[in-house]
Amino acid sequence: MASGSVIGVVGGLGPAATVFYYESLVGEYRRRGLGSPRVVIYTVPIEEMCRAARAGDVGAVAGLVGEALEVLARAGASVALVAANTPHMAWDAFAPLASRLGLRLIHIAEPAVERLRLLGASRVGILATSGTLRAGFYQERLEGLGMEPVVPDGEGQRALDQAIEALAGASGLRAGFDAGEVVVGVASQLVEAGADAILVACTDISPLLGRLRGALGVPVVDSSVEHVKAAVDAATGGGAR
Repeated sequence: MASGSVIGVVGGLGPAATVFYYESLVGEYRRRGLGSPRVVIYTVPIEEMCRAARAGDVGAVAGLVGEALEVLARAGASVALVAANTPHMAWDAFAPLASRLGLRLIHIAEPAVERLRLLGASRVGILATSGTLRAGFYQERLEGLGMEPVVPDGEGQRALDQAIEALAGASGLRAGFDAGEVVVGVASQLVEAGADAILVACTDISPLLGRLRGALGVPVVDSSVEHVKAAVDAATGGGAR
């Protein structure tokens, strides 16, 4: 039996992250004993989004997300998520459209930052794309709650960006390249730099959550996981988390 409002997901950014979101929504509903969710997914081409994000083209990013939001609204969604971090650089441009469409759009950063606050974190290492870090919405929210962001150095961030593109399927893999190993290595460097918690702020890293938790000696909070929990709360009127 399906339960709650229809949840719309702007996906494709990349495909593996979209699968992770869908499976997480189903799993969260079942964990709460709510049956199955009503979910509509509209995918956006990862190549177009990567080009727009690299160029810092907020208008193009907002246009791609806006197209998806319109489709989700027509399909009956009332709660919506963008299943990627970097497009939130254009939040101020596409969030008003969501409101006009009657969609309750949940920002990806807010549930995760609140979770870190509840854990008592003070220095938070951020695993994210360069575009997400440049946008600054995680740093602003962390600092607003008294937490210090810790980010990779230049070399580490370049390696992380390459690994993320490989995980997203937006670039070819060279022989012997292990994207997961790179991500774990960068996260370990952040812990060595004093981070007492790690924030996974990239949906393409989310499938590596278990590997990260097994390798690191600090709490790991995933923005995607917290995003999904907030969406289920919104779609069902709350419930045990």
